[in-house]
Amino acid sequence: MAGDIKEINLKDPKRTVVLELEANNFEDENGQPLSGKYRDKGWVDETSDPAPMINQIAIAVLSILSLLLVVLTLKNLG
Repeated sequence: MAGDIKEINLKDPKRTVVLELEANNFEDENGQPLSGKYRDKGWVDETSDPAPMINQIAIAVLSILSLLLVVLTLKNLG
């Protein structure tokens, strides 16, 4: 569990459940950042090539097909 339940108050809707949450512990006792397995600077593709045309065509075709499916479904229901 992420924390402890400190209070349950059903009479006040703004304070129904009061929790005391644990810290994420991204720092050690001295305030120095922890370096974990997934904490890195990351990687960004600098080339920024546009998506291939087939991807854009596929999105357009799937959008049209889904719209037609919705129209046909509504027509059959009505």
